[in-house]
Amino acid sequence: MKTKFSGILTLLLAFVVQLTFAQEKTISGTVSDGSGLPLPGVNILVKGTTTGTQTDFDGNYTIQANTGDDLAFTYLGLKAKTVKVGASSTINVTLEEDTAVLDEVVVTALGIKRKKDEVTTAYQEVKTEELVKANNPSVINSLAGKVSGLAI
Repeated sequence: MKTKFSGILTLLLAFVVQLTFAQEKTISGTVSDGSGLPLPGVNILVKGTTTGTQTDFDGNYTIQANTGDDLAFTYLGLKAKTVKVGASSTINVTLEEDTAVLDEVVVTALGIKRKKDEVTTAYQEVKTEELVKANNPSVINSLAGKVSGLAI
């Protein structure tokens, strides 16, 4: 009788241990922007791990995560968002624009990127309106005569 009780107790203990390890589940959902359009290529990472994925062309994703984990959603030009995994296996996320991230950059002849106020050499700026006024189908030909030292 004692052997049967030990065997059942061992089996029960193994079952409980199996349940504690089986908390990882598949999370899926859609990532969209403020206007409701799906965002392709959003990075989704389980914080504290190297597990991650990206959204497909329609903004859909699937990832394996445990209940209580934090999912970090990041996309260039939009504010990053962190969502905690709960009981639901579907998490839809809307990312907001982050205008502070978009900054004007000047690329010099050597390929060095700098902010506009950090450039110590002379440079010229061509506005879009000037290119449109030229009414030329080629952007390169529209630049002719607008920038000094530009040979076309």
